[in-house]
Amino acid sequence: MNSKKSLLLVIGLVLLFCTEASSQQRYGNVASRVRSRHIKGFNRIEHYELLTIYGGVGFATYYGDLCEGFECMKPRLNFGIGALYRLPYFYERINIKTELNYFRLFAKDYHEVRNLSFRSNNIELYTSAMISIFPYEKHFRRRTFIDPYVFIGVGLVYYQPQAEINGEWVNLRPLQTEGKSYSSISPMIPYGVGVRFNVDVNWNFLVEGGYRWTFTDYMDDVSGPVYKDPSTFSDPVAAQASYRGTQAGMRTRGNPDKNDGYFMFNARVTYTFSNSNVAKFRGKQHILRK
Repeated sequence: MNSKKSLLLVIGLVLLFCTEASSQQRYGNVASRVRSRHIKGFNRIEHYELLTIYGGVGFATYYGDLCEGFECMKPRLNFGIGALYRLPYFYERINIKTELNYFRLFAKDYHEVRNLSFRSNNIELYTSAMISIFPYEKHFRRRTFIDPYVFIGVGLVYYQPQAEINGEWVNLRPLQTEGKSYSSISPMIPYGVGVRFNVDVNWNFLVEGGYRWTFTDYMDDVSGPVYKDPSTFSDPVAAQASYRGTQAGMRTRGNPDKNDGYFMFNARVTYTFSNSNVAKFRGKQHILRK
């Protein structure tokens, strides 16, 4: 399934959950609103367990002009932090997720005669709607251990492709290897699926995978279908970075009709702020709460 079909599938699931959940709002009755007025500030956040913070590691892999299919699977480590804020609407299934990730991408050309490669250190920041299959339950013992979810949002990604020229890694963007300038920041749409593991009132786990659909074709510094004439470069390093092929007749450089993207697979440890008093029963905790 290509990225566009995957995006349409996630959007469809989001609309389905929103439509079904909008008819079952749990904060719609007057009694709940009256009670909530007496709890304000951070006490309200803790009482209703609205805020969750998290951090963890994972891996990222590039998808673009320099690879096809499984050739793209060259995972690199990533680190991330984020926060979830649960909204009291749509049957309490929706969290607003904001996440910051540092990750690396790498690819080496599957066309040996073209001989292109790159690496990049990247930072992404995005906000998304995270929609759980199961609604939030106030009593922990009623929550399912496994809570699947989908997410989709908007964000920005910073990227700086580099190539190894004469034994040194050089930044490719300033060289304009295709005779075009491009920004080091691009909008992107993150979407995917995940699973929350409800282990404890406070401490839990998230495992998720998703794709980043970017609005640039230069994450790898390769886009145009043809090479720029080497004689037009004033910088010999730029000329060398533009064409590194082993065959003079190889003139296809990239595919300008398809933007670059990347996959992210993450594991996160989460902490939810809660002031719930967990009752003790025969020396055991987490038997009853609230």
